[in-house]
Amino acid sequence: MTEAYYGYLEVGFFIIGFVKVGDELVRVGFYRRLRHLENEVGTYHPRPRLDLGEFQELIQDLRAYLSGECVVFDYPFRLERPEFERRVLLKVREIPYGETRSYSWVAGEVGRPRAWRAVANALARNPIAIIIPCHRVLRKDGRIAGGGFSKKVREYLLRLEGALPGR
Repeated sequence: MTEAYYGYLEVGFFIIGFVKVGDELVRVGFYRRLRHLENEVGTYHPRPRLDLGEFQELIQDLRAYLSGECVVFDYPFRLERPEFERRVLLKVREIPYGETRSYSWVAGEVGRPRAWRAVANALARNPIAIIIPCHRVLRKDGRIAGGGFSKKVREYLLRLEGALPGR
């Protein structure tokens, strides 16, 4: 059986958790508490091991990113998603640091110009946050969609990137 590992980085009011199966990331997500990550890791592999050493380069890049540096996260990842969701996620991966796009823009780019709600749903299920920067996709009016914890994290990341000036 392929080895699997998980790790995390504490970031102020949230934790970035990650899971790797073999050499591929299968999850990068935001968590309020470490136990939330620990409760989820078993869905990716029967026995993942906590091993921060396996993620040393990713943790270093995340720290640089979180200190305001423009970082290209070029890590192998696995996307086991339906074709439309894969197209959406791969298109969003192309949005540059410090820039935003709308859900309707993404829908048009993947050939389904009226499917902005389906785009939003696909991004809500993004398994590889930050690597696939779904936080850079906003409503057409420029506001961050959703609410609660995930909205707070997205706003934090967009401010960090300078993509929310004057707001």
